[in-house]
Amino acid sequence: MIGLLIMSIFTIKNSVFRQFLCSFFVVHGSLAATVISADPPPMTQQSEGPYKNIVIGPPPLTIEPPALDFGFIAPGEEKTGIFTLKNNSNVPLTIIALQPTCTCTSTTDLAGRVIAPGESIQFDASLAAAIATGPRKSTVKVIVRGYSKPLEVDVRAEVVVALRAVPPAINVLPNVPVAGRVVIESIDRKPFRILSVDNSVPLFIGFDPAKDGVKSTYLVRYDLTRFAHDALPAWCLLQTDRADSPVLALKIRNEKIHIIPVVRMKEYNLNLGLIPANGFKDFTFDMIDWAEPVSSVVSLSELFTVEMLAQERQGKDIQVRCRVTPKPYATGLVQFLLELKTGLQSQKLWAYGMVREIASIPTPSQANTPIMPSAATPLVAQPAK
Repeated sequence: MIGLLIMSIFTIKNSVFRQFLCSFFVVHGSLAATVISADPPPMTQQSEGPYKNIVIGPPPLTIEPPALDFGFIAPGEEKTGIFTLKNNSNVPLTIIALQPTCTCTSTTDLAGRVIAPGESIQFDASLAAAIATGPRKSTVKVIVRGYSKPLEVDVRAEVVVALRAVPPAINVLPNVPVAGRVVIESIDRKPFRILSVDNSVPLFIGFDPAKDGVKSTYLVRYDLTRFAHDALPAWCLLQTDRADSPVLALKIRNEKIHIIPVVRMKEYNLNLGLIPANGFKDFTFDMIDWAEPVSSVVSLSELFTVEMLAQERQGKDIQVRCRVTPKPYATGLVQFLLELKTGLQSQKLWAYGMVREIASIPTPSQANTPIMPSAATPLVAQPAK
């Protein structure tokens, strides 16, 4: 009897224990399932709400080549390359648009084109060089339906004339003197001479123009410490004897003199090259995707007058032709601001060049004769009206 009672108690306790274990594992399993379901969704998961069916991330496309680098190109030159897009998924992909980040770049129109699984499609990308020298880069965004991010690919080149500067720009830092050195070299390796830097005798490093022969590469010192930081010019200008590159400009990166884009322009900096002291120089600039015609173009410097000669609509763009005439007291390397007005908007542009009597410009045949350049009036940032 006692034995049966003990067995009954043990059976009851064992049953309760089993119920406890079952309840524990059921609850614990529910918690575990809750924790697992709270993990962040994978990047390819589709969004909910108003963006339902949008895949988070770029489309499953590969692009070849991974970038287009056209190397050295001349101002105004246009280069074109070909990209190939391949669909690596098992579903068709529809292209919404190809969107360059710069007006200097144009592409084939692929809007609405469908790339089948495993198939490829090609498109052209063209880079039109600006007038000003220096590195140029644009990013082409491939926007695909159903994906939150575009596929991006770069198109780049370096706009050069016969000569280039390394580095192409001068950085301005707070409380740091604006002085340093720069390499000036000819792209075609032909020898040339540097006649002046900011209207002063060049300060060469490791080269004596009185003793050494003409070179294709120079190390030159620049010194703008004579200017207060708030009075720095926009450019450090070099005069050379190259007929195809008489003026070379190094941009001075200073936010106070930075041009603010108001009108979409192909270029905000104009290299006018040689400007005849006894004449005039014609030049053009382009407004991109702009409807309003230009009503006026004026010089903001007392050293020049500017008149608008003509304007021509080219599709959605407008090309404006102007003429700059130096005053009798304008001479040497100069930089000044232009202002154009179109509709209710106005846009400033930088212009620079070399004012000189045409008869006094050295001929290419003189390039093999070392000379000591004469000093000219130091460069001064031109006052605005």
